[in-house]
Amino acid sequence: MRPGPRLVPVLAALAAASLAVPLVPELGRVLAVLAAATLLSALTEAALLSRLKVSLERRGLVALDLDEEEEVGTTLWTSARRPVSLVIRQRWPALVAEGSSSARGVCLPGRAMEVSFRVRGIARGNEILEPAAVAATSWGLAERVLAAGSPGALAVLPNLRAVGRLHRQLNQIALRGLGNRTAPRRGKGQEFDRLREYQEGDDFRDIAWKATARHKKLIVQEYRIDRAQEILVCTDRGHRMAARAGRIARIDHAANAAVVFAYLANRIEDRMGLLSFAATVEPGVLPGRGAGHLRRVMSFATALSAEYVHTDYLALAVDLGRRLRHRTLVLVLTDLPLDEERAGELVRLARSLAAKHVAVFVVSSDPALEARARFLPADRAELARTLVARDLWWNREQVLRELRRLGAMVVETPPDRWGIEAINAYLEIKRRQVL
Repeated sequence: MRPGPRLVPVLAALAAASLAVPLVPELGRVLAVLAAATLLSALTEAALLSRLKVSLERRGLVALDLDEEEEVGTTLWTSARRPVSLVIRQRWPALVAEGSSSARGVCLPGRAMEVSFRVRGIARGNEILEPAAVAATSWGLAERVLAAGSPGALAVLPNLRAVGRLHRQLNQIALRGLGNRTAPRRGKGQEFDRLREYQEGDDFRDIAWKATARHKKLIVQEYRIDRAQEILVCTDRGHRMAARAGRIARIDHAANAAVVFAYLANRIEDRMGLLSFAATVEPGVLPGRGAGHLRRVMSFATALSAEYVHTDYLALAVDLGRRLRHRTLVLVLTDLPLDEERAGELVRLARSLAAKHVAVFVVSSDPALEARARFLPADRAELARTLVARDLWWNREQVLRELRRLGAMVVETPPDRWGIEAINAYLEIKRRQVL
């Protein structure tokens, strides 16, 4: 129990008024009565609040999408027979950007009070959500602070909103083409889909002559993009992935990209697998598809965390050599190493994949390093920094050129666009029938 928000101002006002007692002696008795009444009211309110019970209800599991601002709703009730002013303060685990959130309102007798907090998840994981602290007062002269509710669970998951946005975009594309015939285009699929009647503009090479003779009208064969192809996403979890890119770490951007990519591959009916690597390779999720497979991918991506060790690209190359039996699209999410030893290992990884598989390297761009390399120095200190930056930038460009020379597709983009650019590269490979 503690003084309410109105008690100190009331007593301060009475103390200020007491300065006029020498001028108006009768005022002293009035002020004494008011002070006694105020203290008595405060004690009465404290006694009433000591029997007050506050109930708090929230979802059993508070699940947030990584790097998305969301509302967490809470419902409160009190046992009081009169309106009670409540101030609710919720402390958040380190997974959330906000250290704590507060809200206030008046809870009427027999009715629930709804409050919500705006929070943003900045790291994946699961944490205990401690009970909320509630400060309750009726008249404002006394205030009781108590814990409301029981401990809950908070989970920050890879960004499912991005998956929802992709789902809506794909549905819009499908509906936009409903009732339209897709024009023949270069690079169309090679997997047979169906037979249909010839329409003006169809390629004569697609005419099925046996079916035409049987039906006595022109029938063409339709093809679709090949499905059930193997895709393996390899996520780097070495020390460079622990660095922040925006509000969240690079490893979190990689987890988001893996989940979004898995959804699209499942939609296209390809078989997608996921693994992570640093000093060693963690097997992860075998290639597959379906709702159960997506749940396994989500669970593995949620548990991804960066380790403060060097990334061993040769260990990944050896593991992939044993693992992959068929031609596979290998998508590597990593941050480009600047030291010659690690960069050489990355090139050797690309060389080992080039002969049999399709390799795509999605690496983070470094606009700050590029800007420093292009900077015109004004003194010797700036000249030294510029020369170092140019050496690093030149080494970086050499590695990228070597990867492309070996036949790998290299996507250089900010980490927050890894998912989008990986999808674009994947669709381009499907369009060109490279896999």
